[in-house]
Amino acid sequence: MRRRGTTALLVTIIVLLVVVIAGLGFFVAQELQLPLPIKIPGISAGSTVTPGVPPTSTASFTPTGVPHVVGTQLVDANGHPLTLRGAQIESPFNYIKGWEQGKTPAQVMNAPTSFQVMAQQWHMNALRLPISNWIYAKYPTSYLNQLDEIVQEANSAGLYVILDLHDDIKAGSPYDQNATLPKVEDLNFWKIIAAHFKNNPMVMFDLYNEPKEPNWNVWRNGGVVIDGAHVVGFQQMVDAIRSVGAQQVIVLEPGSAGHSGENNNNPEEGGWATFPANDAINDPNVMYSLHVYQDIIQSPQAQNQKWGPLLNHVALYYGEWAFLPNVQGSTGVAHCQSLPTNGTQASQVVTNFLNYMASIHANWTAWEFAPPYMVQSYSSYAPTVFPATFTCGDSKAVVGMGSIIKQYLAS
Repeated sequence: MRRRGTTALLVTIIVLLVVVIAGLGFFVAQELQLPLPIKIPGISAGSTVTPGVPPTSTASFTPTGVPHVVGTQLVDANGHPLTLRGAQIESPFNYIKGWEQGKTPAQVMNAPTSFQVMAQQWHMNALRLPISNWIYAKYPTSYLNQLDEIVQEANSAGLYVILDLHDDIKAGSPYDQNATLPKVEDLNFWKIIAAHFKNNPMVMFDLYNEPKEPNWNVWRNGGVVIDGAHVVGFQQMVDAIRSVGAQQVIVLEPGSAGHSGENNNNPEEGGWATFPANDAINDPNVMYSLHVYQDIIQSPQAQNQKWGPLLNHVALYYGEWAFLPNVQGSTGVAHCQSLPTNGTQASQVVTNFLNYMASIHANWTAWEFAPPYMVQSYSSYAPTVFPATFTCGDSKAVVGMGSIIKQYLAS
C-alpha cells in the first residue's frame, strides 16, 4: 500500500509540473506577443495559420493576427473589428516603362519614409500596392526582391499591404486593351505571389484592377478567348490562391460586368447592382470592392445602389476613391468634370463621402499618397488643400483632399 501511495504521489507531482510549465509557456508567449496558432473561421475545417511576419523581416509592428471576414466586416484573429483606412501608391511595380528606365519603386514612392508618415502622422493602416505579372515575368528575381523589401517596410510601419494586380498595356501586357481582364498568365502569377506571402498576415490580394468583363458569367467563370488571351474567372483565381495554402483576405472588383447606362465600357465605373446571386464567389474570406471618382458627389442613396445586393451582407472596400482635379488628359478631366471647383464645396463633398463610408462600415484606400495629389511634396509631406477656386484637369496644380483625410483620421 505504501509503494502504491508513493507512485501516485510521483504521478501527481509530474502532472502538476507539466501544467505549470505549459502555463508559463503560454504566459511568456502572450507577454512577448509570440505567434500562436489561430483558426480562421470559414476557410477550411481544421485549418490553422500562425501569424507573424516573414523570417527576413525587421518589423517593429506586430499584428494581432490574420484578418478575416465575419459577416460584413473584417476582424482580427481575436475577433476585434478591423477597418482598413489608407491610400494607394503607384510605382514602377506596375509601370514597365519606369521599371525599364531603371527607376526603383522605393525611390519613386520615397519608401520607407512615406509608410512611416502614413501610419504615424496620418493614422493610416493600409497601403494598396499595384503590381504587374508582366514585369515580374521579365525580371522575376529583382522584382520579387524589391517587392519583399517594400512589403516588409510597409508592414514594419504598421500598414497592411493590399497587393493589387494591374495587367494592362502600361503594366507590360502584350495583349490589346480589349484583353484587359484576368488571363491564364494571371492565374499562374497569383499562385507564385500567394505562395510567397502566405505566411504574412499583413498581406491581402486584390485580384484584378478594373477588368473589362463582357458579362457576369465570364467574370466568374472565364472560358472565352479575347484578342488571343485565354480568359479565366475570378472563381478560378480565388481557387488558385487557396490551392497554395494562402488564407488571407481576397478582394474582388466588378469591372465592366457591372456597367450601367453610358458607362458600359468603363470598368472603373462598374458596380454590383446587377450582380446575380448565382455568380457569387465560393469563398467566405473575400471583400467586394468599388472605385469612385466623379461619382463621389452622389447621394448616399445613389452610392448604396452601386453596392446592390451586397450592401449589408458582405465586407465592403473602396479600393480607389478621390476628389481628383489634377490628373492630366481626358481621363483626368473625366474624373472631375461634374464636381465643384469651389474649395469649400469640394471639401464638403470629400467629408460627406468619408462619413458615408463610415456609415456602411466600408474599408478604403484613397488615391493617392503622392505629390501633387494627397501630399504637396515628399520633403514636407504637407497635405494638399482645396484653394478658394481651382481648375478641373490642371495637372500642374498641387491641390487635393489630403488635409481633409488627415484631419478626419486624426479625429
